[in-house]
Amino acid sequence: MTLPSRPRAVVTGAGSGLGRALCEALASRQARVLVSDVDPATAQETARRITGLGGEAHVYPCDVTDAEAVEGLARAADDAFGGVDLLVNNAGVGAAGAIGEMPLAEWRRVMDVNLWGVIHGCHAFVPRMRKQGSGHVLNIASLAGLVYAPHLGAYNTSKAAVVALSETLYAELRPLGLGVTVACPTFFRTNIAASARFSDPAMKGMGAKLVDGAKWGPEWVAARLLTAVDQGAPHVLPMADARWFWRLRRWMPGLTLRAIIEVERRYRERSARQPH
Repeated sequence: MTLPSRPRAVVTGAGSGLGRALCEALASRQARVLVSDVDPATAQETARRITGLGGEAHVYPCDVTDAEAVEGLARAADDAFGGVDLLVNNAGVGAAGAIGEMPLAEWRRVMDVNLWGVIHGCHAFVPRMRKQGSGHVLNIASLAGLVYAPHLGAYNTSKAAVVALSETLYAELRPLGLGVTVACPTFFRTNIAASARFSDPAMKGMGAKLVDGAKWGPEWVAARLLTAVDQGAPHVLPMADARWFWRLRRWMPGLTLRAIIEVERRYRERSARQPH
C-alpha cells in the first residue's frame, strides 16, 4: 500500500495549514501535486513551495461545495498526470455554537464544505481509481468525529459523517487493493480558529487558545498521516491524547459522556462570571 515513487496527488484546501504541510511533505518525495484551494493566491504560494522542494506542482482553484467544479478538478488531474495515486480531501471550515442558537445557514456552510466536499471528491475520483486499479483516499476528519464536545454540533456532525463515509469506502475498496485512511487529529497549530465562525464569543477565545497553544504543528501531523497512508491504515489518530480519548469513548462510553457534561458545566460557570 506504500505510495509509489513520485506519486501523483491531489490536495484540496491546500492553500494553508495542514493542506500546505501535506503538499510540502509530498514534495519531499518528488511528488506531482495538483494544488487546489478556493483561494488562488494561497494555492499559487503552495505550488511555489512544492517546486522549491523538488516536486512538481499544478494549480486548480476549486470550491469543493460545487460538484461540477470537483469533477473539473478530477479531469485536470487526468490531463496533468494521467491518473491519481493519492486524493486528499482536506478542505474544511470550523464553527462553534450551541444547537438551536447557531444559524441554520452556518450549519449548511459547515456541512457543505466538511461533508459534501468530501463526498464530491470521492464521487469524482473513486471511479477513476477503480478503473486504474490503484489509488488511496485520505479524508481529513477530526477527533470531533469520534468524541463529541458541546457547542460543536455542526462540526462534530460533519466530521462524524466523514468517519462513517471513510469506513464504508474502506470496506468497498480494500478488496480491490485500493486504500482509504481517515485522519482524526486533535488540536494543532493552524489557522482554522481564525477563520472559524462562532455563535458564542466565549468559544472564540477558547478555540484560539487551544489551537495556538497546541504542541504540534501541521508539518508534524502531515508526516504521520503520510506514514499511515503508506501502511494502509484505515484510521490515523496522530496524537496520543486522541488515541486515549477514542479508547475511553469505546470502552467506557458512560464515563466519557459524564466527563463531557462536566466540561460543559465548567464552561457555563466561567461564562456566567464573565461580564456581558
